[in-house]
Amino acid sequence: MARKGRLDRGLLCRKDCTGKPLWYVRLYHEGKERRFGSFKTQTQARDFYEKAKQEQKAGRFFPERYHAGGSIKLRDLIEGHMKYNTKKTVRDDWCYARFWIKRLGSTTLRGVKPSDIDKAKFDLLDKGLSNQTVVHYLKFLRHVFNLAVRDGKLERNPLAQVEFPKLPRGRLRYLSLEEEQNLCEGIGSPYDQWIRFAILTGLRQEEQFALKWSHIDLERNLIALPDTKSDHVQYVHLSAEAKAILQTFDSWQTSQWVFPSQNLGTHLDPLNFYHRVYVPAVKKAGLEDVTWHTLRHTFASRLAMSGATERDIAEGLRHSTTALVKRYAHLSPSHLQGVMERVSSFGNATPNGSISIPTVTATGNFNEPKREETRKLLKNWSG
Repeated sequence: MARKGRLDRGLLCRKDCTGKPLWYVRLYHEGKERRFGSFKTQTQARDFYEKAKQEQKAGRFFPERYHAGGSIKLRDLIEGHMKYNTKKTVRDDWCYARFWIKRLGSTTLRGVKPSDIDKAKFDLLDKGLSNQTVVHYLKFLRHVFNLAVRDGKLERNPLAQVEFPKLPRGRLRYLSLEEEQNLCEGIGSPYDQWIRFAILTGLRQEEQFALKWSHIDLERNLIALPDTKSDHVQYVHLSAEAKAILQTFDSWQTSQWVFPSQNLGTHLDPLNFYHRVYVPAVKKAGLEDVTWHTLRHTFASRLAMSGATERDIAEGLRHSTTALVKRYAHLSPSHLQGVMERVSSFGNATPNGSISIPTVTATGNFNEPKREETRKLLKNWSG
């Protein structure tokens, strides 16, 4: 029954990507909430609502007849989403989109089964992609299906029944010097220099392969990254070895890109290079759980093992805080050893010479003379 002002409880209004209003109908059937639509006008939605309520009363309401997911192809849904995708990760999203379109694009939304997605997941893992990368593929598809559920094009998200690859907690994979040597030997020239450059700079894969010669200032030993995850220009300092590697490249004579593709007007496709060259080299070197991002972890880990502070590591990785670099703290043995030695040397090293460590009685308390001595010592230090 219509409410005051014709505001029916079962009508919902949402805006599409262009800001135009779309109407949806919400009904409860057999104890479950179901949504239908979209409808271009409120009148169309209200007519459907009243018709559906009458069918429910007569026992003739079959929701499967009205769900749009039975005719919409997954390809159309993904392409519609990507048309208005303006996120910073749009390049990566297109990579995921192309995979799912090729894999399940001709299937209707209701025809996509969790088992189909599971099979695609295992195929991605078999190609050598890391668990984290496969999770990105699945999250993209889950987001697209969530939009379909929100807009009433589908009743439920099939990704809800798909188990995502488990991500190791607290584990940090980085290359030892021997592993780096094996990887460089396995991949051969000139790609070994690309790997070494990644370790020396900590650049992300997309950042490295999208480098232009105009971004590089060899006089000041700087790389300017105009398009980053932080939405502002970031700078990478070049070590002498990293600068020497760049000076061996001759692509500046033929292209604006440091790492051009065969078509000199574009840079090398990172994903294509990763699967065609890098992954086979990793397998040849006998390494496990080594992705391109492992090179960035190697950069940060070696900073830590060289005694760099968390702030130094964060700045090297171009992080705004140190929250994400605490994982490298245990790799700084010299720093931590120095901290531990302060406990051992407490009461010994003073500006006025050596002072004995306060003695402890059987009950665990300082003897009174020693307690006073310790107070004086601390007072002198604080002064």
